[in-house]
Amino acid sequence: MFAEFEQPPIPPRLIELIGGLQAQGAKWVINTGRDMSSLMEALGRSHVPIKPDFLVLVEREIHCHRNSIYEGLVEWNEACARAHEELFVRVRRDLRRLVGRVTSQFEATIYEDAYSPFCLVAENSADAEAIHVVLEDYCREVPDLQVVRNDVYARLAHSGYNKGTALDEVARRLKLGAEHTFARGTI
Repeated sequence: MFAEFEQPPIPPRLIELIGGLQAQGAKWVINTGRDMSSLMEALGRSHVPIKPDFLVLVEREIHCHRNSIYEGLVEWNEACARAHEELFVRVRRDLRRLVGRVTSQFEATIYEDAYSPFCLVAENSADAEAIHVVLEDYCREVPDLQVVRNDVYARLAHSGYNKGTALDEVARRLKLGAEHTFARGTI
C-alpha cells in the first residue's frame, strides 16, 4: 500500500478508491509505528490529495483529522502516556541488565526516545530475530510489557496500547463492530 522509495509511493488507483470510500462515509485510518512528523513528511512527499480521518501513531497514540488539524484523542492518549510512564519505571530499573544481555551477544544500536526507554536497531534481520527472543524473555518478567518490532527495529511498549487496541478504540468511538472494519498491513 505504501512503498516509500517507489514513485509514486501510494498507487494513484488506491488513492482514488480510498477517496471514493471516504465520500461514501468510510473512515480511513493510518496505523503506523511512525511519529507525527515522520508520517506527515512521508505523506507530504507522496503528494496524497486526501487526508486520513484518523492516525494511530507510534503504534498507540490516536489523532483525529478535524478542520485541517490532527487533534489527539486526549482521554486515550493521556491514559496511554500514564500507563507507559508507570510501566517504564520498572523497565528503567532493569535497563543495565537488559542492555548487557543484548550487547553481550549481538551488535545493535540501543537508545532511548520519547516513546520508550529501550529502542534498538539490530545489525541484520537474523540478529533482530534472536534479540526479539531475548526481549520477549524479559517481557515475561514484567506484566503488561511487550516488544514492538519492525524488521531490524524494536522497542518496548505497554501491551494494552498497540495498533490493535488503538484501532479497536477508533471503531468503538465510531460505533463500528469488527464486521465493519477492514485492516491491511504487512507482516
